[in-house]
Amino acid sequence: MKQAIQIAENVYWVGVHDYNCRHFHGHIFPIAEGTTYNAYLIVDEQITVIDTVEAEFMDIMLERIRSVIGDQPIHHLIVQHAEPDHSGGFTQFMKEYPDAIPYASNAGIQIMQKQYFKEYPFQKVKTGDQLVIGKETLTFVEMPLIHWPDNMMSYLNNAHILFSNDAFGQHICSQQRFDENFCLTHCLEQAKLYYANIVMPYGDRVAKKLDELAKLNWEIAMIAPAHGIIWKQYITQILDAYREYATFGAQNKAVIIYESIWKHTRDMAEALAEGLGKAGMEVKVYQASITDDALMMKELLDAKLILIGSGCYNNEMAATIAALLTKLNTCHMKGKQGLGFGSYGWYRNTVSSINQKLVEAGITLCDETILSQNYTPSTEDLDQYSAWGMELGNKIMNQSK
Repeated sequence: MKQAIQIAENVYWVGVHDYNCRHFHGHIFPIAEGTTYNAYLIVDEQITVIDTVEAEFMDIMLERIRSVIGDQPIHHLIVQHAEPDHSGGFTQFMKEYPDAIPYASNAGIQIMQKQYFKEYPFQKVKTGDQLVIGKETLTFVEMPLIHWPDNMMSYLNNAHILFSNDAFGQHICSQQRFDENFCLTHCLEQAKLYYANIVMPYGDRVAKKLDELAKLNWEIAMIAPAHGIIWKQYITQILDAYREYATFGAQNKAVIIYESIWKHTRDMAEALAEGLGKAGMEVKVYQASITDDALMMKELLDAKLILIGSGCYNNEMAATIAALLTKLNTCHMKGKQGLGFGSYGWYRNTVSSINQKLVEAGITLCDETILSQNYTPSTEDLDQYSAWGMELGNKIMNQSK
């Protein structure tokens, strides 16, 4: 029988491990080691559950709950988010505990009813509303469009636990439930990967919500998200990191992403990387078609410079580059500079098209140069691209001094 894991006095983790998950949100977000769907049980005068899990794992969650409360009734179910990885087990939960009262934001109630096609006795909550469950009280905070309209978080007042749902999540799939069992670098890298692929477009809202939380002046002993480990030792660090993510805080880093058939655009990319590296910039170089989008999005999050390259394919940029630029247009990036580059045969406007898409994505063109190469770049051409990259890198680095 699966057992609950106690995380504080009268508070238990009752989630599940999905060890075999390799794609999160469909194929949008490849992940390496699986994930967790976190749900939480609070045992007080009125027993309360925070979120459910994917429908296929609901039996495991119920086993964990019963390992603590046996046949006792559950009084409240807090639905912090209607997305199926958090609410998929809702209908089974309600069959098992028909007297439980579900709580959700106004948007959450609407979405839940549209997903599960049945009326339930939902109680609508908004920011500042409280639910007294005995010695403990839950306080609710809405966080709309971080990353769905219905998202909210819940704060357990006496235990000082912030149940943050998707915020501060990561895909660390381990039997060890706390961050203290992992090095800080690993935890933050996983949180950054998650933020870049799930939360990045909502940076303005994240920044405002962080300010709102700071004004509440809550003592926070734990942050318990919906995926991954629970933050306990590195709370200050993850809060600081989220503020950097939300404001697109940039390192002296360039990310070069390209597509190439006959290696001409690839050679340009690598020459530009050489020059940028000589200037002292950190440089990441990726061929789009063989690199996970998730990795590229993580590196773009804190880059100062973004160079996008493509050869010409039937008078258009490569489909992988077009798709990437469409994705960047949804991310609402700020404070980043970029430029297109690429080789061509008889149609020379591909680079101009890339530049236009970069501008549409909110990225400032770093130079008026059109980095467009006709057919094969010579050794002299590549030397010039490297020299231009070093000049650009020096300019970017000096801007931060």
